[in-house]
Amino acid sequence: MDFPQNMSMEEAFALAEAEARLNAALQESKERFDKAAMPDRLNEDWRFGRPHVYAKEWAARFKDGENCFEYVGFDNSDEHIVRLSADDEDLRQTEILMPTIGSDALLALHLKRFGDGHVLYIEEDTKEPICLGYGTRWAASPSTFIMVAPGVKAEVAITYACLETGYIFATCNIQVAEGAELKVRVNAQGDGADSRCMLITNIQNMGGKVAHLTSYQGLRWVREETVAEAYTPGAETKLFSSNKLAGDAVLDQHTKQIHHAGGATSDLLYKNVLDDNATATFAGNIYVAPGAHNTDAYQSNRNLMLSENATVNSLPGLEILADKVRCSHGSASGPMDEEQLFYLLTRGIPEYQAHQLIAEGFLNEAIEKFKG
Repeated sequence: MDFPQNMSMEEAFALAEAEARLNAALQESKERFDKAAMPDRLNEDWRFGRPHVYAKEWAARFKDGENCFEYVGFDNSDEHIVRLSADDEDLRQTEILMPTIGSDALLALHLKRFGDGHVLYIEEDTKEPICLGYGTRWAASPSTFIMVAPGVKAEVAITYACLETGYIFATCNIQVAEGAELKVRVNAQGDGADSRCMLITNIQNMGGKVAHLTSYQGLRWVREETVAEAYTPGAETKLFSSNKLAGDAVLDQHTKQIHHAGGATSDLLYKNVLDDNATATFAGNIYVAPGAHNTDAYQSNRNLMLSENATVNSLPGLEILADKVRCSHGSASGPMDEEQLFYLLTRGIPEYQAHQLIAEGFLNEAIEKFKG
């Protein structure tokens, strides 16, 4: 390692130790990928994700060939946006270190296609949302990196369009500095009978405020893995999801709220409306590290079932290794409120429209809380 001439001995030792830790972490991650097996039903994190159907087909489609984007675009504040380069070793390392929740083997396939996507360096407040869009009719694997400077307020909207039989495997790494405020709204859409989307997100909060919302429409299969990490006191992270599922749609959501330091807050609200034979799975974990005292962490998964054939699997969990914390988790699933429905019907509203109004009102809570 070459050190700057004006660097003190203490600074040189600290830099050398940091590089040694980075190299060790990179080596550990590479070994993790080498040992990773494709998801199956023996993998607890894929127990309800139907890996025998979906993970196997994902691997086959993404194993060979280049990314096939139908469009890659963005609007507003384009001065903040840089196209990702396959030669950017620092960002490649960031993605190598990215945590997953049972999908190391699939992330390894994504890394082999690294180089498509965008980098957002946000160093000043944004007046309008920065909008990114990715779409494909076959297979695309975009990466998005969002870095927000101290004290900056910004909003980002990302759209993934899985056209016809398109598959998208997307990653998003978010780093928010002290005093910054960031809102990220993710919308994934499908327009075919076999469109699929998988999104892995890592949020590193260094003392700012983050609100993150996901919404999925028209997709046959969706898997979401979101890991939100709080590294300093004062960090505030809010996770939301609002989805309406119908037909044979499968939504498989997994989250981790990790508190490395005390004095931070995280809050999660995931809501789904299910009709026909749709299936929704939520598995969330709140982890409070040793010494992370005075942590506030909450988690709630709620589901409205419009059909007796719909299926819900809800698995919230806590792992607390510190004192003086306030943590809670819960889930609730049930049919439509008959009193609400009766009230609308007596006002002359057709039954189908009444169902839609109640469903929209149910989902709107997460959206309104995201807006703040």
